[in-house]
Amino acid sequence: MFSTETLSTEEAALRRQIKWLIGLRLLVAFLFLGSAGLLALREHPPFALTPLFVFIACACLLTVLYLRALNRTTRLRRLCGLQVWIDVVLVTALVHYTGGIESLFAFVYIFPVLAAAILLSRRSSLLLAGGSTILYGVLINLQLYGLTNRAQFLSTGSTAHDPAYALLQLFVNSVTFFLVALLGSQLAGRLKEAGRELEERRIDLRNLRTLHQDVVEQIPSGIVTLDLEGKIVSLNQSAQRIIGITAEQIRDKSWRETPFGEIKQLETFFSAPTPTFGGLSQEFEIKRQDGQSIPVGINLTPLKSSEGRLVGLVGIFQDLTEWKKTEARLRQADRLAAAGQLAAGLAHEVRNPLAAISGCIELMKEAGTAKPQLLDIVLREAERLKLVTGQFLDFAKPTLASQKRCNLVALVAEAVLLLEKSCDSAHPVTFSIQREAEEVMAAGDPDQLKQALWNLGLNAIQAMQMGGQLSFAIRRHGSTNGDGWVAIELTDTGRGISPGELKRIFDPFYTTRPGGTGLGLAITQKIIDNIGGRIEVISKEGSGSTFRVLLKQAPDEQT
Repeated sequence: MFSTETLSTEEAALRRQIKWLIGLRLLVAFLFLGSAGLLALREHPPFALTPLFVFIACACLLTVLYLRALNRTTRLRRLCGLQVWIDVVLVTALVHYTGGIESLFAFVYIFPVLAAAILLSRRSSLLLAGGSTILYGVLINLQLYGLTNRAQFLSTGSTAHDPAYALLQLFVNSVTFFLVALLGSQLAGRLKEAGRELEERRIDLRNLRTLHQDVVEQIPSGIVTLDLEGKIVSLNQSAQRIIGITAEQIRDKSWRETPFGEIKQLETFFSAPTPTFGGLSQEFEIKRQDGQSIPVGINLTPLKSSEGRLVGLVGIFQDLTEWKKTEARLRQADRLAAAGQLAAGLAHEVRNPLAAISGCIELMKEAGTAKPQLLDIVLREAERLKLVTGQFLDFAKPTLASQKRCNLVALVAEAVLLLEKSCDSAHPVTFSIQREAEEVMAAGDPDQLKQALWNLGLNAIQAMQMGGQLSFAIRRHGSTNGDGWVAIELTDTGRGISPGELKRIFDPFYTTRPGGTGLGLAITQKIIDNIGGRIEVISKEGSGSTFRVLLKQAPDEQT
């Protein structure tokens, strides 16, 4: 016997179809048997019933033979073709013994033709339709010319039939046979093609599902899906490992009852789910069942069906523990590097004045007298040491900034007044102030802001060695309801800053001015950072520079 597992998919399907054909043939035989039994109850049946019983017995015997042959052969198409041709012969005998032209069973020819169209091919079904037409035509001709005895309907007697009527019967039935063959083969071809496409889609879907499951389960990031009611639908293996809970423990629970309950923004989404939800990203801590708290970063986006209908949310999250440790190590490395750079710069700045002081003392020791010129050098270099160490302390440990409402217009005016007094008259610098209002309020520390403006203004004056103009502009950026920004722009007409210098101007101890410490702009940047602002620089070599200080707008005073 041959197992269907060793055959191709098409052969296995044909074997199943042949079994259906055998079963349907047996069902038709039993229907005829029931009809013959009812006719046998009548005193005068319309035709002889013995041939009908013989036909039924042959059909049952052939069914047994077909089943045995089906289990012993691999030539399924030949077996199927043999069956339908034998069926046509049996149908011809049935029609002959049930009245010939008057027989009610001429339509039975359709079934073998249709079976050939479905199970074999269009060519086979057309050949069978032609064979059925020939056999039916020969039967009618033998009946018309009296070359064979036929069963007579009791109601018709022995009246002869008109040849034109017989020809019409033959034409109508033969056309029916061929139409059934054509339409049946056409539908069978489409059905087979659809079956092949469906099988291909099924295989593709199975492969895609396997690939999807492999990707989702093996991806190192945790993946969680939620329905529109906020219930957990699925968790991949990485998600279970990160949060320390199995999928069975958390599935179908509300997100509020899970570690994701820390994401408060989900309350807004699930209260009124909308397809226009743009997603959210958040860092939060998950408390595992073992008591450990781990930092997690999650990105939640809408989950939609193939029709574009919103069906829930999908979240992708990672354990940030190692990332946080790496970030801390990098920050520590940056601090150590900055400390090393500061130490090197400080050593360099201190060494030069100390060398000058030491040289002067040696000269005074050799001369035995203290010359005024040497004492001036000692005092000047000592003052320089004091300046360097003071600025270094300001940079290394700045005063904590307080958040107060500051009127930038008044601060800028005071800074300009101080700068005018300190400006060298040999190289005049003119000052101007532009403002949008008499009061522009920002959040910050007034004393530290004043120091930052002084440093920036002094830097701009020193960049204009031959004099020029320094302009201050105070503008609002963004909204005016307390959550926007305000800006102070300092624009000079100096030599500008080259691209290479622009990258380093805020580095400690970096200076291009002889005698400069290189800490002024570094301290300024640190002050602005401490009060939550930022500094932007726009400069083109030969065209001056603009330093823009952006500060948070102060909220309105509560009355």
